[in-house]
Amino acid sequence: MLDLLLEPVFRAICFPIGWPFIKLMTWGRYPTKGAWFAQRQESDWTAGIGLAVLAVIMMAVLKQFVFP
Repeated sequence: MLDLLLEPVFRAICFPIGWPFIKLMTWGRYPTKGAWFAQRQESDWTAGIGLAVLAVIMMAVLKQFVFP
């Protein structure tokens, strides 16, 4: 039940962030039109890459990459 509520929120936030990275990595082939809220593997990967980018950005903002 919780999955049904959180997945649209997760995709709405992470998919647009991951979209340009996937487009660059696949030379514009993926994600295809209509993949944002579709249950496809390409939309899962795009949202996952968006989540990874958000995590790296948050780590940089919190100065996790500063070495003594």
